[in-house]
Amino acid sequence: MDSELALSVMKGYFADRQPAEALAAFPELSPRDLLKESLDIVDFIAYVEEELGCEIDIAQLGVALLNMNFGELAVDLSRLVVEQRE
Repeated sequence: MDSELALSVMKGYFADRQPAEALAAFPELSPRDLLKESLDIVDFIAYVEEELGCEIDIAQLGVALLNMNFGELAVDLSRLVVEQRE
């Protein structure tokens, strides 16, 4: 799966939740900046799973949510999806 698709899906989650100017530099933003509560993270993961049609292991992605920006996370997520589909 293309990391640009993963990035687009992740950004889509925030389309109605954040002003456009806040998302202007979305790939460089940290998930911690936009996902403030643990329920926000759960909702975000559920949305991404539904949009991509796959299950995401939160244990694998959890560290990335804390330590990566959305651009890096998209690359990691696309790799996980490809591995899962193989």
